[in-house]
Amino acid sequence: MSLIVEVSESGTLQLPTEILQAIQPHTRFVVEIEGDRDRTATQYRLILSPVSAELPFWATATPKERAERFHQWVQSQKDCPNLPDEALRRENIYD
Repeated sequence: MSLIVEVSESGTLQLPTEILQAIQPHTRFVVEIEGDRDRTATQYRLILSPVSAELPFWATATPKERAERFHQWVQSQKDCPNLPDEALRRENIYD
């Protein structure tokens, strides 16, 4: 399959619908330029390669999974110094 893509005057790469339908939403790509960039557009090749890194936990987790992870983090903080009760009084919060 050979499709034509175009770069707009603002520098946006415009891809045909056929290409976009074949790509999953939020897919990230590394852009490589092969050849002599100082020449005309016919002298180099633009290569888009999908990024293999996984999405971060917060982007794929359900609200329940995020809450569980937060509770696990809270439980892991038991060995940290606590705030004294005096620090939590309303009149001292603004100091």
